[in-house]
Formats: sequence, structure tokens, C-alpha cells
Amino acid sequence: MKYQENYYYPIFVDLRGKRTVVVGGGHVAGRKIEPLLAAGAEVTVIAPEIIEGIASMDNVSLLKRSYQSGDLKGAVLVIAATDDMEINAMVSSDAMSLGIFCNIVDIPDMCSFIVPSVVEKGPIKIAISTGGISPALSRKLRMEIGGLISDEYGTLALIMGKIRPLVLSREGGHENHKRIFDVLVNSELFDAIRAHDRELAERILFEALGEHIDLEEIFPC
Repeated sequence: MKYQENYYYPIFVDLRGKRTVVVGGGHVAGRKIEPLLAAGAEVTVIAPEIIEGIASMDNVSLLKRSYQSGDLKGAVLVIAATDDMEINAMVSSDAMSLGIFCNIVDIPDMCSFIVPSVVEKGPIKIAISTGGISPALSRKLRMEIGGLISDEYGTLALIMGKIRPLVLSREGGHENHKRIFDVLVNSELFDAIRAHDRELAERILFEALGEHIDLEEIFPC
């Protein structure tokens, strides 16, 4: 079987303070709104009928009417979660003309982006996509990969983030900084985290950096 070429470019987008629009007011729309809010986006919901679960969400602007051309003005991203193909087509066309990222749920041909399945552990996010071919397979992979990524990896990521400014402030340039991070990621630091041994973790960091790093806020004993 010939492989179907995948044209999607994987990115993580900063939506903090950016206007986003969700067309649709049902349960599917609700599931799309939650990660937008978690990402700090400003969300406007447009639909004639809006379920209570959406209406009760904080920091969501509601327009209880049908979608109209012009509703995407000032938006950077739109998601349509409706069963109305005429509305879906209008949203897709308007977004394309305005250069706005657009997702029409379950209709990849109308999308400029598709939403991946995501494994999330603290600051770690792993996005999984089959290029829109099989969302069910994406969900299966999310469950399997999620089972392999323990909470300790999230803690390790937080520690690396804590020491990053210190490492980058030192002389030696990119290669030296990269070496320090690589050494720590592949050291016994992860084992110390898994054993909940903060003293050992701090000692490993001291040996690598020559400075004491207090980890109490990241994983108190």
C-alpha cells in the first residue's frame, strides 16, 4: 500500500490573550473550548443553542445566534463543531480568505489544521497525529504512550526548567550548555526523582553545576 503523504506541519502555538472562535454550542464544542481556555486564549462561542456546560464556563464570550460572515474579525483561530454543512463551509471559506487557522471537526478537507491527541504530564506535551486518517488510532496511541510517560518525567522537566537560566548564563556557548543538559537528563537524577529522594537529586545538581538548587517547591518530601 502506498503511503499517503502528510502535509501537516507540527507546531505548538502560543494563544495567550489571542482571540479564538468556536462555532457550535454542543458537547463537542465544549471539549474543544476547554484546551483553548487552558492555553490562555480568549474564546468566543457562536451558536443558536448553547449547552449549560459551556454557558457556565468562565472567561468565555457567548453569541447566542447563528454564525455570520464577519464573526472571525480579529481572530487567529476558529474551530467549527456543528452538523450544519452550510455553516461549516462558510466558516472554512471565511477563515481561508482571512488567513486564519481553521479546524472543522471531523472534516479534514475543510481544515487548515487538525487537532492532535495529546499526552500531557506537567509541562510535557506529546502530540500524536495520523494526519487526519484515523482519530481512533491517535486515541489508542495516546493511551499507550501516556502509560509509558510517568509523572516523574514531568518533575524532571520542571527541574530542567528551573536550572535552565543558570546554565544558559554561563560561558562556553551552546555546545557546553547542551552537554550539561544532556549529562543531567541521562544521569541518576531521574532515579532520584522516582525514589522521591530530594537530597540525592540536589546533590547530583550540585555536582554538575557547582551550586545548590533548592527543589522543595518541585517535589517536597
